[in-house]
Amino acid sequence: MTNLSIYIQEKDSVWLQPLESIKKNRMKNSCLILLALLTTSVSHSQKETLKFANADAPYHNVGQDSLAVKGYDVTEYFLGNTASKGSSEFQYKNQGVTYLFASEKNRSLFIENPEKYKPEFGGYCAYGLAMEVDGNGYPPGKYPVNPKTFKIIDDKLYLFYNESGYNFLKVWESNEKGNLEKANERWAIIHREK
Repeated sequence: MTNLSIYIQEKDSVWLQPLESIKKNRMKNSCLILLALLTTSVSHSQKETLKFANADAPYHNVGQDSLAVKGYDVTEYFLGNTASKGSSEFQYKNQGVTYLFASEKNRSLFIENPEKYKPEFGGYCAYGLAMEVDGNGYPPGKYPVNPKTFKIIDDKLYLFYNESGYNFLKVWESNEKGNLEKANERWAIIHREK
């Protein structure tokens, strides 16, 4: 009996492979191809179906008074690593958002470089963007914050939800690098869709 061989082409390569070898590997190859197709299909469908909570909320997390960070002085997070209330005596409006400060000095610092002091993600909860759909069915998205729950990472201010026994900063820190990447990706998606 003659040994048959078949030409196989893959990307830019072509080679000759014995027919017996192809028959032995057919089941293994079929399973690998099916697994690859299923994995691609699942990850593609997850990307398409992911819905974000409060995606239509304003870019900045403000109340009806357009007050940023519930009136906390955003410069104090950097200067004193503390959450301190600002005063209406020292305020400044930037992009339609009103910021309050504890002093004229802090107000001046903000005016010189607002992007340095503004909270990331428009002041929404950083972990809210990074989380997966939780056990209660809440999807990732724009969630409120407790201004006293914050973290400075690489000279940027991140705020977190912390109410009713749920401290999202603690969860965030369990995988900070991964959560930060995911939150940045999702923030870009939410604002690219608009």
